Amino acid sequence: MAIVAAAWPTELVALLPQYAPKLKEVREAVQAGLDGGRTAEQLAARVERRWWAHGYREALAEGGKGLGTPVGVAVGLVRPSTDCPDPMCEDGVTIDRDTACPTCEQRKADRKAARRQGLVPGPREAGPAPVWWDCVGEDCDATGHGPRPEDGLCGRCHDRAEAEVIERATAGLRAERDAEYVAQAERAKTAARWAQMLDDAYAEHAEREAAKSAAFRARRAAEAEETRRLREQLAAEHPELAAYAQAPEVPAATAPF
Repeated sequence: MAIVAAAWPTELVALLPQYAPKLKEVREAVQAGLDGGRTAEQLAARVERRWWAHGYREALAEGGKGLGTPVGVAVGLVRPSTDCPDPMCEDGVTIDRDTACPTCEQRKADRKAARRQGLVPGPREAGPAPVWWDCVGEDCDATGHGPRPEDGLCGRCHDRAEAEVIERATAGLRAERDAEYVAQAERAKTAARWAQMLDDAYAEHAEREAAKSAAFRARRAAEAEETRRLREQLAAEHPELAAYAQAPEVPAATAPF
């Protein structure tokens, strides 16, 4: 019982009465399902499947028609099906073979043929025929009763398609974000390379300037050393010129104009 209770949709649980007498019908329906040869896990799967396939989830969505009798819905989600005489048929699937129920498939084909011919099921003739439609979702055989959705999808397929659209959009945003991260990283690498090139250029220029300055100082020192040597040689060879050699240089005359 606990396994089946855990399978009730939270939206439905919120609408069910919380005291035991009102839940007697639900408990009896669960017991009938168990007595009918189903396990608790199979009943839980039945609840989840019918919640979507019978349009209850869609009825509680925003703008939906709502649920008239939540207890009745709970009973309908779990009670054995009376549409097919095969006791092993589980909503159109032969549960022991996990294949489509032949009886249900034939009944579905007959119903579709009758709708195509405009026939009203049953003896009722007054009033418009009930509107039934088949979900156009891939690998989905759910049917709906009432206005056909614009996209032709049942609630489950519609939510799945909507989730896929959201996932594609999210994936696109993630791809754009990742591409922007890559572009930013490339721009940062390029900026770092340019900064390094500028640093290397400045360093090379400074080295050249330092080398030129050192060469200039060395040349001036060599010239001074050569001048000193020549003066010493001149003094040694011509002592009489020593006085002239030590005399201060006479500044050049200023031009008169």
